[in-house]
Amino acid sequence: MMHFLKPSAFELNSGLVVPSISYELHKKLLSVAEKHGLTLERRLEMTGVCASQMALTLLGGPNRLNPKNVHQRPTVALLCGPHVKGAQGISCGRHLANHDVQVILFLPNFVKMLESITNELSLFSKTQGQQVSSLKDLPTSPVDLVINCLDCPENAFLRDQPWYKAAVAWANQNRAPVLSIDPPVHEVEQGIDAKWSLALGLPLPLGEHAGRVYLCDIGIPQQVFQEVGISYHSPFGCKFVIPLHSA
Repeated sequence: MMHFLKPSAFELNSGLVVPSISYELHKKLLSVAEKHGLTLERRLEMTGVCASQMALTLLGGPNRLNPKNVHQRPTVALLCGPHVKGAQGISCGRHLANHDVQVILFLPNFVKMLESITNELSLFSKTQGQQVSSLKDLPTSPVDLVINCLDCPENAFLRDQPWYKAAVAWANQNRAPVLSIDPPVHEVEQGIDAKWSLALGLPLPLGEHAGRVYLCDIGIPQQVFQEVGISYHSPFGCKFVIPLHSA
């Protein structure tokens, strides 16, 4: 049984079609993968590595990031919500900071944080990255890249919060290009239009706001896909992040 949503298929440069799957099926896929040992912690690390690798390429790769060119360090603003998607962003921020990118991480203050968030923050705090909880502390001049991890379908109510609206307004005023990590399905309105989006494992049906869509391999074995009813052959070849095109 194939659970694909055919209207929103993607294809690779090779012409191979990669169909999108529903949010519910994506959640089930991750849940079954976790049951077999692909824990949240491991997925966060895979996502952080792949997303940071993509961001480093977008920032100019070896032309911009050279150990001899420390005076030209690019600046990335990372906008995170208090959920697993936010934790993915913090993981990405740590890897970027480890590669000499100037990272400013915005995360609103919450009394109780998820364990995955506190763990990622603990590691991030050991880098040269800067964490802020007030939008007043974000740069007023344009940064090189904004990474958006504000949205989570499970926490849709957050979009009504003043800090969320202010973060969206800041990103739109900053005019820097935006990379969205693990963006929500197209029905969810996003206040920030992305230039690029990074989908995890298999893409969700994404709208125009997602920009150019890339797919990231987060290490789900083939038999896990089969267990949830997806006939799967890896589209990644020798890479961990690949571009998708609307089919």
